[in-house]
Amino acid sequence: MASLGKWQQISPKQLTRSTTHVPHRQASRCLRRPVLAAQAQQKQEQEQQEVQQRSGPTGLNVGKFRPTSPAGWAEMAAVLRQANVKVVAPQELPWLKERGAVLLDIRPGESYAEGHLPGAANASFYQPIQGWTPWQVARRAGYALFGISQGTEANPNFLAEVRELVADPGATPVVLYCNLGGSLEPTKNDKNGQQTRSMVAAHELVKDGFKNVCVLKGGYADWVAKDREIEVFD
Repeated sequence: MASLGKWQQISPKQLTRSTTHVPHRQASRCLRRPVLAAQAQQKQEQEQQEVQQRSGPTGLNVGKFRPTSPAGWAEMAAVLRQANVKVVAPQELPWLKERGAVLLDIRPGESYAEGHLPGAANASFYQPIQGWTPWQVARRAGYALFGISQGTEANPNFLAEVRELVADPGATPVVLYCNLGGSLEPTKNDKNGQQTRSMVAAHELVKDGFKNVCVLKGGYADWVAKDREIEVFD
């Protein structure tokens, strides 16, 4: 009864203020939600644009340098040396496989199907050009100048595909190969060694947290030239 008496003492004016105040605050919150969502989306788009500008059209730029530029390769080679990326000889593959190494053919799927090293999995570092953005049109034209009808571009799913194949990126050895081998040893033409797609791919894996990355010396071309065994998909 005491509680009922207190309710009876509240004036209608007080009740009006109480009941109208809460919906007003709720409406204010509802109005702010779309604004906050739009701001968050705008910020996300801005960050994505900054990443794209920093990475260049291929998404592989090293800092502000193109991956194939001398400055870009110099920075890339320094990262590979610091990460202790090794160039291994074909004779070392059995030893590495015994330790659970994943042998990875990073050439396009068509090349892999035509012939690859026994036991190698495929995760294409480059893929056929997919779209028709201004950059992709220019890239197609560049290939056409050299008589190549189907050019390639970086595969945006490369890292995800490799992670599906490698159980423990922090420990599992990964041996990459492309058509060529690549090297970190100085040559007469480049003190940083020989840059190849395997080397660029190794750099991407190191950046993504892989701790035990190797590159096969000589690549697929040298393997075939030495008349070693290959696997072919019918």
